[in-house]
Amino acid sequence: MSRGFITIGIDTDTDKVKNNYVLALSLKACDPTAEICIVVEKSQSDAIAKKYGSAFDYIVELPFGNTGYADGFHGSNIWQILHCTPFEETIYLDYDTFLLDVDIPLLWDKFKNYDIAMPVSARTYRNHIINKMHMFETEIAYQLPTFHNELIYFKTGSKLAVEWFKLADPIFQNWRESYNVFFKEKKPQTFNKNILCNLVTGNLDCYQEVGIFLNNYYDLHTKGQYFWNEDVPVELTELLNTWYSSKYGMFIENSLINSGIIHFRDENLITEEIRNDFKSIVDYKEATSQTT
Repeated sequence: MSRGFITIGIDTDTDKVKNNYVLALSLKACDPTAEICIVVEKSQSDAIAKKYGSAFDYIVELPFGNTGYADGFHGSNIWQILHCTPFEETIYLDYDTFLLDVDIPLLWDKFKNYDIAMPVSARTYRNHIINKMHMFETEIAYQLPTFHNELIYFKTGSKLAVEWFKLADPIFQNWRESYNVFFKEKKPQTFNKNILCNLVTGNLDCYQEVGIFLNNYYDLHTKGQYFWNEDVPVELTELLNTWYSSKYGMFIENSLINSGIIHFRDENLITEEIRNDFKSIVDYKEATSQTT
């Protein structure tokens, strides 16, 4: 059974695909045999291949076009990944994610009993279980699941996965109407992919079937880090000192993440040093494999 990773790479006014590139490099640094597919806008595959193609095994254009083009919320295309994946088993990852020293075969093994799955929780930079109180206010208010949908595993041909993406189609394409229908009182202020994914899962009533605990999944959302102050900046680097060591991993203040799947959110955290380090690891592993 073919397995691989998929991510959506759509530029806005800045180069966002450079983060998908870091994601791809980090995957191949963990496992040189890992395959990754990037999903791009129509007519953009050649440009992506020219600039970043060596990191991606597949470049696929959105089959139904960029449904978030008008308002810039490109995460609304998540419903299309079932139609894009070239794999029988797929792990979707948001573009602002990278992996450090993750055992990829072991990661796949964790999903062996699932048809579709999302993490039920995540860790903070201090390695505590994340504080959901401020991150999932809407979901808590409407008794929806509080899953982290920046990572989604699915089997392409499974009934539950097909049902999930089929329902995600109208909910995401008409997200404003979805807000009006399902959230009568407390409404999200703007598009939120995670809320909409949790809305899909809640409407299918498949909480137990899709929730999975991944011990090495980190979410660096500032509202989940136990700062006990609602008025915290969105960008983690505005609040805390961060630096990267090729030998040890990611330091945030006096805490270290040396292994895990890290949804970093703050693009300022990804430096040229990190990109170059991942590229050096991948190049070294490729050269070593060719000589053995």
